[in-house]
Formats: sequence, C-alpha cells, structure tokens
Amino acid sequence: MTVEAKQTIKLKVEPMTPEAYAPFGSIVDHGKFQLHCNEGQYTARLMDLEPAADRVSRVNRHFDHHQLFVPLTGDPMLLIVAPSHVAAEGFDASTVRAFRNDGTKAFTFNVGVWHIAPRALDGTKAQVINVQGSRYLQHTEYADFPTVEIEL
Repeated sequence: MTVEAKQTIKLKVEPMTPEAYAPFGSIVDHGKFQLHCNEGQYTARLMDLEPAADRVSRVNRHFDHHQLFVPLTGDPMLLIVAPSHVAAEGFDASTVRAFRNDGTKAFTFNVGVWHIAPRALDGTKAQVINVQGSRYLQHTEYADFPTVEIEL
C-alpha cells in the first residue's frame, strides 16, 4: 500500500487466508460458527453482488451483530474491510484492506468491523446468502474518507 502526494491510497488485494482475515471476521468452514445479535433476529436474503469498483470512499459497520455471507455460485469476490477500533470521524483510510475470496469460502464480518458489501470479481455474476440482524439499519454507522484505489 502506498500513499501518493495527493493523498490517494493504492491498495493491493490480498488472498483471503484465515490468519490474514482474522482481525475482521472468520472464514466459516464446514464446521459451526456461533452468530451474535443483540436484539431482533437474524434474517437471510439472496444477494446478487455488484461488480467490484477500483475505488472506495465509504464503509459502514454494525454494532449489534455478526454478518455472515455464504457464496452460492463459486465466483470470486472482493471484500473491503477496516478494523473496528478506527473512529468514524477522521476515518484513517490507510487502515482499509482488500481480500479476494475465491468464491468457495463462507465468511463473517465481526461486530463493529468496517466493510462494504462483497463485490463480484472478474465479470462474474456472484451470488451470496447474506445473513444479518433484522435491525441492521438502526445499528449502522458510516464513514467517508479520501478515495482508496484498489489494484484489482
């Protein structure tokens, strides 16, 4: 990752390994994962992923639940995340990271982790099941920041 004089951050996409992704969530294997939701209940919906863009300037987070994504089509996807300890005000764009999921790994976003919805890569029509708290709109915070360019 490099910072240019105009304060644009260039970000390389990393492979999604359990170790690299651990600060942001879990890769859910064939085993079990315990989801946490403060109030309400979990809902599940089918999502067609938007194509990945080469820039991002806004993320969001939920304080009340883990969020789970289950790939259905085996298509690769891009995950954009940042640590939960980063404040929304004056958001530090240098903390943003990008991961490539090969489309075979279900994964979570931990409570409070900054993220955007996964994005489809390589021109695919990736689909996922999105499992999240039913009151996510009431428990969502947004952060805007200088543009981060992603080297897809």
